[in-house]
Amino acid sequence: MADIPTKTIIVDHTKPNSATKTMGDAEALVSKFGNLQCMKITFKPGFDWVKDVSPLLPENPQRCPATHFGYLAEGQITVSNPDGTSTVVNAGDTYLMPPGHLPKVTSPGPSVMIEFSDNTAAVMATMSKVK
Repeated sequence: MADIPTKTIIVDHTKPNSATKTMGDAEALVSKFGNLQCMKITFKPGFDWVKDVSPLLPENPQRCPATHFGYLAEGQITVSNPDGTSTVVNAGDTYLMPPGHLPKVTSPGPSVMIEFSDNTAAVMATMSKVK
């Protein structure tokens, strides 16, 4: 269990900071509070996980190896699931994506995910060449 702070802590995600990670057409703003983490991930239309993220990971996987748990604040993402089905995630939806998924932005504008996931953080820690 994480240590509980004695006062409210705020991180302003409206401004890029040292914890900003750029991955092609995606940008992740990462905030850490002890062993807790929050990320705001913005995907531009045309984001291609295989082109933008796979080359940054060990062994260049063709599908995302992370579990994602979060809330889609803006846009729409269609997820190709490991079992061959697809799921549409719309703005306002809470989602849990298993490892082996492949996301695609299907809205005309950006899609913005807010995530609270240690697994995603662990995968991002293995990335190389991330700004």
